[in-house]
Amino acid sequence: MIEVKRAILHILDLNSGVPVYSDNDLDREIFEYLQKHLEKASRDAAAHTSKLGEVNPVRQALGRYRQDPDLFAEVTRELAAKLHQDLMLCGEEQALDFVAVDMMHMEIPHLAILMYPNQLGYTHKVSFADNQQNNQIIQHHAILPNPTQKVSSFVFIDMENWNVSFTDKKRILDGEEVYLLPDRLLNCTMPVSSKDTIKKVHKIVTKVAEEFGENPVQAVCAAKSVLLEEGQKTEIIEPAEVGRRVFEHNPGMQQSYMEEITKASLPKETAVDRDYAVRTNKSHKIKTDTGIELIVPSDFFNNTDYIEFVSNDDGTISINIKKVGQIINGSSR
Repeated sequence: MIEVKRAILHILDLNSGVPVYSDNDLDREIFEYLQKHLEKASRDAAAHTSKLGEVNPVRQALGRYRQDPDLFAEVTRELAAKLHQDLMLCGEEQALDFVAVDMMHMEIPHLAILMYPNQLGYTHKVSFADNQQNNQIIQHHAILPNPTQKVSSFVFIDMENWNVSFTDKKRILDGEEVYLLPDRLLNCTMPVSSKDTIKKVHKIVTKVAEEFGENPVQAVCAAKSVLLEEGQKTEIIEPAEVGRRVFEHNPGMQQSYMEEITKASLPKETAVDRDYAVRTNKSHKIKTDTGIELIVPSDFFNNTDYIEFVSNDDGTISINIKKVGQIINGSSR
């Protein structure tokens, strides 16, 4: 649960190059709008996690703010100014609304930064002249995302333990690819996100299975089953444990898998939201070269009472689906 304490808006006008910094907090009436975006961001599996060191400038600035709450506008203006400068160096032209939020998350004080790109939209304009009412539809160049939209760039900073989570997009600065939030603003590392970790685990399992001549579909489904089970129990996933369980029948495959996750620099463990773990691992879609598509619950792939893959003498594969009580016609597309 997130509780918004206060928030402030700084406008990063990259078109004119002149930022507009606020001296006052946002009205409380907008907190519900912000909270919906913050709740969605807190569950974003694409977020990367890191930590701010003791001499980190952002940590020191927020430490000043915690000692003196009157510094909220000043400290957040410093962060916005740094980001505005780097965005200008990247040649960005789209205006951004930089919203800093002092909030409680999991009963721990956090500072969040939401970056809202201004979008082109349309609204109505009402005017009255010469005793006539004139209603028009006009373009508006600073429309913010609606409450159900995902915020593509954000930062959560734990102001007690100084852990951070963030998402960002790649930009070009001085001819090099950078992520401004970790590389320039936060000055922290950018480990692999939980979403990317799961994707890479699937990819590595597939690669190892193919190298050893085993069915990659069954191997990936076995991995999904492990990921689903672990995510539901602890919400912590250990890539190495997935490989140990999927390839427990073959030490050589286990070793190959461990080498691959080391090459991919996967973390020892990663936290995964339970809903995301269920959504991404509960089933697996099979496509055949004959045009047939099947969506099968991951748990069924390890149970030959329900589905079985048979390697035929001619090199083809047969899929036997068992214990079907009724075939229901799905909707056509």
